[in-house]
Amino acid sequence: MSAVQSLRTATDTLSRSPILFLGGLAYALVVLPQRALQLAGIPLAPAALQLVTFFVTPFVVAGVVGMAREALDGDTSLGAFTATGTDRYVDLLLATLVEFGIQLAFGVAFLVLALIALVAGGGGAGTAALVGAGLGILLAVVYLAVLFLIQFYPVIVVVDDAGPVDAITDSVAFVRANVVSTLGYSVVTVVLGGLAALPVSGFAAYRVLTGSTGGDTPGPIGGGMTPGGPGAGSGAGAPQMADLLGGAGLGLSTPEVVALALVSAVTTTLFFAFRQTYATAFYRRNGRSVEERVLGDEV
Repeated sequence: MSAVQSLRTATDTLSRSPILFLGGLAYALVVLPQRALQLAGIPLAPAALQLVTFFVTPFVVAGVVGMAREALDGDTSLGAFTATGTDRYVDLLLATLVEFGIQLAFGVAFLVLALIALVAGGGGAGTAALVGAGLGILLAVVYLAVLFLIQFYPVIVVVDDAGPVDAITDSVAFVRANVVSTLGYSVVTVVLGGLAALPVSGFAAYRVLTGSTGGDTPGPIGGGMTPGGPGAGSGAGAPQMADLLGGAGLGLSTPEVVALALVSAVTTTLFFAFRQTYATAFYRRNGRSVEERVLGDEV
């Protein structure tokens, strides 16, 4: 199975070129202030920082994918990080904006559907409410399917030097041609991403289950949190879920916030470097470059 073979390739590449983890560290440092503020339960500031990370992370993603591309063929260096990040930044940022537009369109659709279901339910129209709920589930499935289809656009922007629209459409074509193996790839990334998020989300779950939230913690910084992770298309994946569970009403003390933020930075460094390397290895094993597609079309 190509997902397993690509996994082996990615782990071998990371063991041969641990410098890739410096790229992961760069990403972790970019999102660290936002995650620390989220864990502290400080309102508004994380949302403002998320806007900043939205425009910074495409550079880091492109740089790490560029390093992974070189490392898969031999050695790589930080020069590849800066060169690729600079060269592919604009196209990846534009592709990220396309993804954000898709997510925004689905968000509006969910909101409209929720309002319709609310009005129908308030009027006693039980059947209409059930129909609205069914449509909501269907819309959620479609949304997940779209994200599944376009997930490789950051890699395609770098590996194939594709433009933003071509990267999105090529990702759809690539996934459609490799549905089963891509499902295997996605399962691996989701499971490992969940494990990476476990230290922070597990601690949050422990605090909720034991009821040790709020004022019983010495020196609480605050409750509540603005949900959300780094900008769309950043490729951070499942560790962002830790943000949703971090400081919301947990009343974390300052040492706890610092400790969890540092743990999150470590897990983000490891998982981000792994995911970009794995995605690059998987795409190169199953996809074709622009030159190969052009030659194939000419033949």
